[in-house]
Amino acid sequence: MDVVPHNLDELYFERGGPLQRLAQRLFAHCGASHSLGTRIVGFLAITWLPLVVLAALEGRALGASPQESLLLDFGTYARFFLGVPLLLAAEQIVGPHLRSAGLQFVQGGFVRQDDYPAFDQAIARAAKWRESVWAEIIILALAVTGAWLFTPETLTGDVIASWRSPNFPGAPLSISFAALWYRLVAVPILQFFWYRWLWRLLVWANFLWSVSRLNLNLVCTHADQAGGLGFLGVAHTSLGVFAFAMSSVLSAEAAFLIVFQKADIATFQVPYVVVVVIVELMFLGPLLIFTPTLIRTRLAWVREYGLLVTRYNRAFHEKWIMGQAAADERLLGTADIQSLADLGSSFEYLRAMKVVPFSLRAARQLALVTSLPSLPLILLVVPINQILQLLTKVVF
Repeated sequence: MDVVPHNLDELYFERGGPLQRLAQRLFAHCGASHSLGTRIVGFLAITWLPLVVLAALEGRALGASPQESLLLDFGTYARFFLGVPLLLAAEQIVGPHLRSAGLQFVQGGFVRQDDYPAFDQAIARAAKWRESVWAEIIILALAVTGAWLFTPETLTGDVIASWRSPNFPGAPLSISFAALWYRLVAVPILQFFWYRWLWRLLVWANFLWSVSRLNLNLVCTHADQAGGLGFLGVAHTSLGVFAFAMSSVLSAEAAFLIVFQKADIATFQVPYVVVVVIVELMFLGPLLIFTPTLIRTRLAWVREYGLLVTRYNRAFHEKWIMGQAAADERLLGTADIQSLADLGSSFEYLRAMKVVPFSLRAARQLALVTSLPSLPLILLVVPINQILQLLTKVVF
């Protein structure tokens, strides 16, 4: 019977936590489905629907200016109709990829049997962090305080007449219940989902760090040119769903400024570059944990393969050049030459091995996904007929 770690069933990162278990009980108690669609509709019913009703009652659905109009706020649409649904969908997109990558350490034989107890401890530690009550209390506190304290008004000190402002313009004592609902309910829920995913990714990174400390059984001649750990880069490309959500909000805010304040699209080049860099560091940076291990293993394999190549080449030379081959053995058709070529190819393949467990293609994919939401901005400044003409020239 094969020996395997004991608690592989606990190796997941997309679910768990006190509040999620509470939500599942509430759905079950009400007899409602806990499906993705149901949760998205429930979220919009708690956040967006009251906002629209309250803003309409207060005359802020379509106010005196675009800034004072909820229905013209592109950023709010992006946050609630793209941001949170994508964060919820990540449980079905990102979660299985991370779990599959975690299991592949064992399934691919990269964790030696002697290290199974340490691997079990890494899973147990990840489960403990994932289910931490204190972690979710802190996340909830950050979401509530951040939605109220970290606003454009508080960060810049400027008083902006906006539908998000708790006070009506010109009437400081009048309170906007739409703005209060936005700051006290809608945005905290949104930020809670985001901070909770950041926490889960931190738990995943800590799990990877624990695994990287093991005596991993890497294969430096693996076809992925990453010692066999290329599956980690593939798994992390699924994190592009978060990059898309972040970039969508930024693009929506930029679109508002371009449409209603005639901002120059060129002013957003630097912010987009910064976002792409942040995305690459956030989602591929944790994999650099394995770089020291890959370097050490590569150096060891280069040394060992170098000795093997030396022995084989010397034996080949003595046999076929120095004339030590048997008299009845013919050079034509011998497998020695093919083995010599194969060994040389393996050695060159080994020398070309990367010291990071992801490919340039994975980095390009993340950059592409991050950039996609910015493409509609081009339609705001370039007439559609010019774009069609350009595409026609490119295609034909």
